[in-house]
Amino acid sequence: MDLAQFTPATWIGASLALVVAAGIIWVGISYIVSPTATSQGFGFTTEITPEVTPWQHIKGPRDIVSGLVVVAMLVFFGPAAAAVILLVEALIPIGDALMIFRNHGRPAVALGVHASTATVMIVAAVLLFF
Repeated sequence: MDLAQFTPATWIGASLALVVAAGIIWVGISYIVSPTATSQGFGFTTEITPEVTPWQHIKGPRDIVSGLVVVAMLVFFGPAAAAVILLVEALIPIGDALMIFRNHGRPAVALGVHASTATVMIVAAVLLFF
């Protein structure tokens, strides 16, 4: 990573990107360590049953990798590459929010967690392009 190519906007974008990456890595670890408790905060209102536990375990590593991809792109390929990845990965929390709405989950979580995460990711991506 060539730090000389960083502008003040790029630094802010990189900081936001790293916060989002750390957050989703933390969520992934939480799904591995305590899947039921973590799932309860996702936004769905249905009961968490033992039948869904394997799906909860699958979500953990995928979230961890999603965060690590952002970090790797920023460190090894620079701000523009990380921006593109953030824009693509912003589709994940957008999809999460839409699924919560579709399944009559908690709108506050759909908007307050998932949609706001997507918004921060998009803002970070835009700043990384400067």
